Order: sequence, then structure tokens, then C-alpha cells
Amino acid sequence: MRIVLICMLACAAAFGQSDRGAITGTVGDPAGAVVASAPIEARNTETSILYQAQTSTTGNYTLAQLPVGTYELSVSVPGFKKYVRQNILVEVAQTVRIDVALEVGAANESVTVTAESSLLKTESGELSHTISAQRMIDLGALPIGGTLSSSQGLRFYMTELVLVPGTYAVSGFITGARVNGAPFGTQRTQIDGMDATNQINAVQAGTSASMDAVQETALQTSNYSAEFGQVGGGLFNMTMRSGANQFHGNAYDYLANEAFNASTPFVNTKPLIRRNDWGFNLGGPVWLPKVYRGRDKTFFYFNREQYREFFQTNDQAITVPTALYRAGNFTQALTGKTLGTDPLGNPILEGGIYDPLSVQTVNGIPVRTQFLNNRIPAARLDPVALNIQNLIPQPGNAAAALNLVPSFPNDRVTTNTSVRLDHQFTPKAKIAGTFTTNSSNSQYSQSLNGSEGLPPAITATRGTFSVSHNWRVNFDYSVKPNLLLHFGAGITLYQLNDHSPTTDFDQSTIGLNGTPNPGGRFPSISGLCVIGLGINTSPCTGTGGMMNMGPGIGGAQSLTKQMTPTYQASATWVKGDHTYKFGSEVRIFGYPLHSLAATNGSFVFSPNQTSQLSSCTSSGCSSLQSAVVAGGTVGFPYASFLLGLVNNGVVNPPADLRTGKHFLAFYAQDTWKITRKFTLDYGLRYDYATYPKEQYGRLPTLNPALANPTAGGHPGAVTYEATCNCSLAHNYPWAFGPRLGAAYQITPKTVFRAGFGVAYDGTATGSTGTASASANNAFSAPAFGAASMVLANGVPPAYVLPWPNFNTGAYPNPNFPASLNGMASVVDQNAGRPARQIQWSVGLQREIARDLVVEASYVANRGAWWLSPVLDNYNALTPQQLLSQYGLDINNSADRAILRAAIGSPAAGRFQNKIPYAGFPLSAPVAQALRPYPQFSSGLAPLWAPQGKTWYDSLQAKVTKRLSHGLDAQYIFTWAQEQQQGVEAGTVNDVFNLPQNKSLSGFSRPLVSTISVHYSLPAWGSNPVLKYVVRDWQLGSILTYASGLPILVPTSTNNLNTLLFRSTFYNRVPGVPWFLKDLNCHCIDPTKDLVLNPAAWSNPADGQWGTSAPYYGDYRYQRHPSETLSLGRVFDIKERARITVRMNFVNIFNRTQLNNPSATTPTAPTTRSGASLLTGGFGFINYIGGSTFTPPRQGVLEMRISF
Repeated sequence: MRIVLICMLACAAAFGQSDRGAITGTVGDPAGAVVASAPIEARNTETSILYQAQTSTTGNYTLAQLPVGTYELSVSVPGFKKYVRQNILVEVAQTVRIDVALEVGAANESVTVTAESSLLKTESGELSHTISAQRMIDLGALPIGGTLSSSQGLRFYMTELVLVPGTYAVSGFITGARVNGAPFGTQRTQIDGMDATNQINAVQAGTSASMDAVQETALQTSNYSAEFGQVGGGLFNMTMRSGANQFHGNAYDYLANEAFNASTPFVNTKPLIRRNDWGFNLGGPVWLPKVYRGRDKTFFYFNREQYREFFQTNDQAITVPTALYRAGNFTQALTGKTLGTDPLGNPILEGGIYDPLSVQTVNGIPVRTQFLNNRIPAARLDPVALNIQNLIPQPGNAAAALNLVPSFPNDRVTTNTSVRLDHQFTPKAKIAGTFTTNSSNSQYSQSLNGSEGLPPAITATRGTFSVSHNWRVNFDYSVKPNLLLHFGAGITLYQLNDHSPTTDFDQSTIGLNGTPNPGGRFPSISGLCVIGLGINTSPCTGTGGMMNMGPGIGGAQSLTKQMTPTYQASATWVKGDHTYKFGSEVRIFGYPLHSLAATNGSFVFSPNQTSQLSSCTSSGCSSLQSAVVAGGTVGFPYASFLLGLVNNGVVNPPADLRTGKHFLAFYAQDTWKITRKFTLDYGLRYDYATYPKEQYGRLPTLNPALANPTAGGHPGAVTYEATCNCSLAHNYPWAFGPRLGAAYQITPKTVFRAGFGVAYDGTATGSTGTASASANNAFSAPAFGAASMVLANGVPPAYVLPWPNFNTGAYPNPNFPASLNGMASVVDQNAGRPARQIQWSVGLQREIARDLVVEASYVANRGAWWLSPVLDNYNALTPQQLLSQYGLDINNSADRAILRAAIGSPAAGRFQNKIPYAGFPLSAPVAQALRPYPQFSSGLAPLWAPQGKTWYDSLQAKVTKRLSHGLDAQYIFTWAQEQQQGVEAGTVNDVFNLPQNKSLSGFSRPLVSTISVHYSLPAWGSNPVLKYVVRDWQLGSILTYASGLPILVPTSTNNLNTLLFRSTFYNRVPGVPWFLKDLNCHCIDPTKDLVLNPAAWSNPADGQWGTSAPYYGDYRYQRHPSETLSLGRVFDIKERARITVRMNFVNIFNRTQLNNPSATTPTAPTTRSGASLLTGGFGFINYIGGSTFTPPRQGVLEMRISF
């Protein structure tokens, strides 16, 4: 296969794909007979560059590979008048049909047609939507900074999704786009015909171009021709601006300031905003005085844009420990709820903390004693924890949660520079080259870096420092009028560094020893609250605790790179009624990584270490394997922290890795003009992609049959490509994708269009594998309630294993075999199989008037083999397995007690001391010992498993009013049903019952409606003063209204995971309303109102599966309308120069858009601040810090000089 691949790479200089458009049609005489061998010329009206062709024997012609722009078409045949057609607009990846009817006459006579070409698409069944960058600018639809711009603050091309039916994107476009129900991040981006997709999704904007450097974008959503592929969720096909014979350019500045904004609801604060986006561009002929004059031949276009952001955030509430918590007094954690009794008959209190040194055994079951008055004696507090606590700021009020509103900086500088050169050697040979570079630097950012306002040493924020360089070259050569060759080559270089604000922290100052910490960082500390993730978008609520501290394990202070060379070429051949196109493309991906992740130590705390160890019900007493009892939580994570008791963690050495993959494609496409009214497109594409591999074979995976020396020879050990002389996965060699499209012009004003295609996405990104191949020295508690380490004692040296490490018994840690940690990755054997999407559509287009077209289509697809990390659990148990192999019935309370009992205790019954291998911890529960791989504590979820499925059906409609009389407008409508299986996290109820996991998508919006309008006022009346005052005012607006997103059903707290190592959902209570208040009633006061009804949910019985689906169509979050308005004035300076001053507003009507309510735990206690304002509970809406969706009305002042 390697030899075949090398041969394919070598011959890839044969063919490829493009961002160009085409003009096609038929030439006939007055009698309707075709005219063969007629010379055709198309002249770009801005550059005067000519493109030539001639008609075939059937009178057909095609001018292929035309750069985007406006053209003039001419046909000169002896005996006929010269035909001239002007104002032909060629768009990205679109074909314009111009049929020519010659008139008899002298050659010096001419017939000139000036009308614009029709809006009808008569040449293809493809679904695509072309949007010019200038239209987005005129609509004021390109915000800077905030939630609606790119993750780097720049105006971003994906904002155009608002004008395309069937699409969706989340705030900041960090995960990319969602098109026609495909998973996020499966879209592909091309710039000037070359791939520009950033494989590192979290920084999707890192390789993008400035919007002022972009001419237009065609978003191809379904049924695209065979030349386009390796696309899952739509192809963004962009073309850059090019120079012309006349010099033209812009200088612009966008200014955001709180003076233009409305206040945050409920708290009446107005965050400081200081954002500025400025730039300039210039294009024209290359002209060197007395050296070179490039008019009609050589052109350039240069653009530079810089975004700057410097301001203070002062309205985001976070949670820090209260004064009582700091002293070890956890009376505030008590909610007054009793969750049961222990074997001694004492009540188990929610929020109660239990002394880990007080364990006694009652009838073979361990029991702890609650700390007196729920207070930890001062002498028991860990000195390292106290040193860390001294670095935490004091609360600003007496509330247990959301008790501090810090002020902290936001800073970001992003610079984007691009230059394009076009040159015509001869009318047959043309070349174009583009270079773009993008750099972004931000140490603190609330939206991008997770800044929360903690001091620099302990903050969890990590900076974003990225830079990319992109080179693209395209060469076109016309061998003869009916044969055109196109060649392209490019490379993308990208790197991301995400170091912490403090890189010289000495951990010995807090008394922590044993971490490598070459980056000089504070340790990562998380898990310190019962409710909430402890991050800025999900702070601790309820009874509080503490935000996460220190740079997280997710790549902190690592250097990630992406290197992607691309090669492509194509041949277009016109013969008779056919236009053939053959092509190929090669891409090579490399992902070097210098990883310092967790070298500073990552320590996770939980309530387990201060939880009770057993509980009793009417059916008897049993050991606990979770701190959740009867829907409430026993123990308190911050109390565990003050005792220095770590639940689990990771301490890694530095690692340097490189993963990579390859991609190759061939295609053949034919556009067959069966008649002047009927065009048929058909083609075949072949895609071949490899799964990501670590260059030196250091990516670990599970070999289920290999004896594990750390686990006494029990099957299930680690293997590596470097040592196994094998491949961890298989590449899929059968990705053939047929394409079929048809367009039939029923009447001159009505077109029927249909298409069908099979498209393949790429394989997984190598950046994920690079991270997984790094050292992963995870450690965990040997049993429930025990600690994996104590802060004061430091990290045991044996926890820090060397890297690389090819020991087949590396997991669990051979120095601590009783610490049953999980593996870093389990590579799925089908990792080389790309996702497949079967697409089809049927639709009609109708021209109502010359500049008004209506279209409606049924658009659908079925996706398979999407990446899914949740549809396999190699280390789970099933009720059938437990019953048939071990005689244990999870419906029997006594058997459930056995499964949860420590295997070394009498409560384990007949399983007491029956360990699966020598050295297995006697404190582990029986259920752990019965797992397929008992040496691993995790479910061994697969890496790159292609098991997900999607279903998408929609009605998509669009009304387009082309610019005339100063008005252009568009209306789009989508009515869709989206379903998925295993693609979205948290939606699987039982991995061993796959059919029941088909569910509504969590991103389903059944109804979406968008109106976009731009209007320029003409000069009115004859009074010159009135004319001047009234004329050239411009109004632009985009109004989007859509259904709310579904709310995920709460995860059950019936502790099924302690029996089968899988969770389930709460049950829906029939007839009980979901909501206490309608989320769209505009009557909610989040300081007083809980909006979700906990009575709508019931916990399944112990050991039982929930019956709920993950989502319901009528259980949705608030609708979030998007309403923008742009109002400005154009001032003409001279004939070719003008100044534009414009105010662009987001949320023009200043609607209050609430954050999503807390919907994870129906039994969560309702908490209030000292002022009786809500601070937590099921259905609580966090109101401090404003909305994470559309903020209150915000304005941006735009000033632009154009010539």
C-alpha cells in the first residue's frame, strides 16, 4: 500500500480542484441551427485579460477556470454581426449560462446586450450559496470581538452562515460550522482553490483571511460535483480579491466602546469595552517607473488588518471559599436534607463531611463518623492546602457561591496580512499567487482563554499565541481552445503556544514537591465544587466551593504545530455536448507537539474523601461507591482539599511528538448538455485517507490479548507500533463517491434541479493523536473514599514515569498496581475509515421578476461512520453478563450490595478475596474485579472510532431580490429534523443497545427564518440642498428568528455507574410540566425565579435504566433572536473616492437574552445570597456577568475611505 501511495503522490501533478467559475452556452444562427468552431472570447472588465474558447461540433462552448469577476463575452463569426454580452457576473464555483443567437449582418456591425445574467441556476443540481464580502460589510454583519466574531476577534467569514439555510455555528465559531446536520468541525475551507482548513478546531480562525481581502465565498452545502470532496459539513470556497487596471483601495477602522452599548440586565452594569479593528488595502497594476508597466498583464492586491483589544472585565461573578470554609467550618455546606442512615443508625446529611481517619467496620461494612459540627480541627488542615488558600482572594460578600466579582484584563492583538499577485504570460498562460499570514496574541481573555479574574499565579487561564503562514500558487494553461490545464500548490504552517501568565512559579513556595514542572507553573487544581465545573462559563453554584486553579491539563504551555502541503491539478476538456473534468489532489498533514501538559501536576479533588462510606435502606446496608446518595451529595470537595486528600491526578514528564496523515483523491466529472434546457452532471470521486500515526510509533493502545505484567499476566496490556511490528488501525480503501445532478429549464422562468451524491469526510485530525501519545501518568484512588496522595507528602517519585515508555505494563502504574488508572487512548481498528454522507435534494427555482427569484428544495442526507467516542465501552459490565457468568442480578438488592462491597470484606459474600490477579487491591469493589479488564478503572473509550450516525431532512427556501433601485434583500427559511446516534457527547443511554440511542440532535432548531435587507436612499427632489441631505444614506439589517436548542435530560444519580460502570438518564414524569415559567415569556427575573420544574423528573430505581431519551422536542432553552442594524452615510469626495461612516448594532432592540438555566441536577438545593438573591438551584439562571449568548445592545462605529 505504501508503494501504491507513493506512486499516486508522484502522479498527482496531473489533476486538482479550483475556486474559479465558468461561462457556458450554445451558439446558434437565426434559424436555430448550431454554429460550430465559432471563436469565443471573455474579457475581464477590470483587468482586460482575455479568456478564449470555441464552440464544439454541436455548438456548445465552455469557458472554464475563470477568476471571479465581471466579464464581457463576444462572438465573431463571418457572415454574422458581432455579438457582445456585457455585465456577466462569474461567481465562485458557479456556471453562468449565456446562449448566443447570432444575427445575419456585416462583421463591422454588432449586437450588444447589457442586461445582467439571470439569477436562475440552469446548469447544475448543486446546492450552493454565494455571498460577497462587500455585501456582509454593507449589512454591518461582521462584528469585532465578543461572541459573534471569530475566536481571534477579527471579522470572520463564517459569519456568512447567517445567510445560508440549514446552517448553525456556536459563539466564536471555535468548533467550526454545522451544515445540514453534519457534526461541528467537519466543514472544509478553500482559499483560491487550495485547502486552508485548520485541523486544530479550537483555533479555526487561525488560518483565515481578512474579510477585506476576500472577494466572495461560495458555501457549497450539498450535491457538489466530484471535484470537491473530503467534506462533511459544507465547503467554504473563497476567492481573494485581485488587482485591476485601475488602482483601488480602502482604509478602514472599526471602533467598539461601552459608550455605544446598553447596560447588563438585572445588575445594571456596563462592562468596559476597548476594541479597535483597523486596516487598509491597495490593488492595481504592478507599476515600476521606467522599469515595468503591468497594465493588462500584472496585478497585485495587498491587505493588512489589525485587531486590538484592551479593557477590564468587571461583571463576571466567580466562586471562592467563604471565610467559614477557609477555617475548616463547613456548616454552610449543610442543606438540611437527610439522605438516609448509616449502619450505626446515624442520619446521613447532604453536605456533611466525614472524618477519613474514623473508619470502623459494622457487620463487614465500613462506616465513618461525621466531623463534630461539620468542622475540621485546625491541626488537621494540610499545610500545602493552606499555602494555596492564602493565594486565593477573599470573597466580596457572604454568599456561599458567586461571591466575588473581580476586575481583570482582556487583551488581544491579531494581525492579518495578505498579498495576491496575478500575471498573464500570454493569453494561454496565467499564474496567480497568494500569501497570507495571521498572528494572534492574547494572555487574558474571558471568552477565548477562560479568564476568570484569579491572581496570575493561580489563574486557570492560559494564553493564546498563534501564527500561521499560507502560500498558494495556481497556474492555468490553455493547450487549445477546448482543453485547459490547471495546476496548484500550497502549504499551510500553523503553530499555537498556550502558556500561562506565570512561567516562573516555584512550587516549593507552597510546599509541594515531586512535579517536574519545567514550565514554572502553579499546579492544576480542579473538582472543588459540587455543582458547576469551576470554570468561568460554569462557576460553582449551590453551596459553593472554589473555582479551578492553575493551567489545566488540556495542553497548557505546549507548542502545537500544523504543517500541510497541498498539491493539485485538473484538466478541462470540451467535446461535443460534454465538458469533461479530470483531477487529483494530495495533502500531507503533520502535527508536531512539544507537550508540557501536566508536568506541573494536575490534581483532582472530590467529595469522596470526606464522604460517608456506606448507607442503609429498608432492604439493608451496603458500601458506597459514589458520594451521591438519594440524589444528594455527601462530603464536600473543598473539605477534601483542605485535608490535602487528592482523589486522582496526572503528573507527566515533558514529551516531544509528531503525528501525521496523508490524503489523496482522484475524480472524473462530466457536464452533459443533453439539450439547451436539460443539463446532466455526473462524476465519480475516489478519496483515500490514512489514520493519524505517530512518526516514531509512540502512540499507545490496548492489546486485549496481551498479558499485562503489572496485572499479574491478566489479558489487556499496552502495545505500540514502535514495538509490535504492526499497525494500530486499518485505512479504508473503498471510498468511492458517485455524484449525479440535473437541471431542467421547464420554462424560461422555471428550473427544476435535483442531485444525489456520496461524499466522504477526512479521517480524524492528528492533533488529537499527538496529545494522546504524550505521557499520561494518571493515578487514582485505590478505593472509594481513599486518597491517591496527600499534598503535604508531595508527589511520590514512582508516579512520574519516563517518556517515551514502551513498557507493556505501563498501565496501571507498575509502581502502584493498586492504583487502577485508565489508559490514555485505545485506538479503534477502523480509525482509517472516513465518515460517509449520502446527500440528495430536489427543488424548484422560479424567476418572479428580472431581479427576483424564489427557490425551495427538499434537502436531506444520511451520515455514517462519524467519529464517536461514546458508542463503545470496552470495560463495562452488562446485566446479562453478571447474571449468566456470576449469578448476580442487579434487580436484587443483596446482589447490588455485593457488587458495591470491597472484595476483601465479608460484605463481598462468596466473592470475598476472589481477586482477578495477584496484587489486585482488596479495597476495590467486587464490580471492578468482574470487569473485562479489572486493572483499568476507566471504560477504555475508543479513540477515532467511526461509529456515529446522523439523519437530516429539511425544507429549505430562499427568496433573492438582486440590487435594483438601491435595494437588495434576501429571505431564507429552514424547516428541519435532525437526529444523531453517538455523535454528540452525553447522549448515550446504553452502549450495548445501539438502536435506542438514536435521538434528537442537541443542536436541532426545527424552524429558522432570516431576513437580510440593504437599502441606499437616492437623491430626492430638485432642491440641491435636500438632495445632499437625503441621498446616500444606507440601511442594512439581518433579522434571524429560530427555535431554541433542546435541553439535555439530567443524568440519573441512582449510581448505576457503580454497578455497570455506565450512567443513565432521569425518568420523565408524565403529565408534569417541564417549566415553572415559560422561558420565552419575557417575564423572568433570574434573581428570584427558578424556571425548571424538578418534579418533572424522577430518579430510576437503584440498578435500573432510565427510560428517557436524551432530548425532547418540547423541552428547549430560550429562543435567541439575532437582530442587527447598520445605519450609515456615504460621502462622495471626488469621482472615484468616497467616505463611509456607519454604526453597526447587535441586538438592536436590546432584548434580554438569558443564560441557559442549570439543568443537570433536579435535586440540587436552592441557595440564596445574604440579600436573598438566588445563587443556585435546579433551573437557576446565572445573571451576573451578562449573557453568554447575545449581549445587550452593542454598537461598533465604522469609518471607511474608498477609492
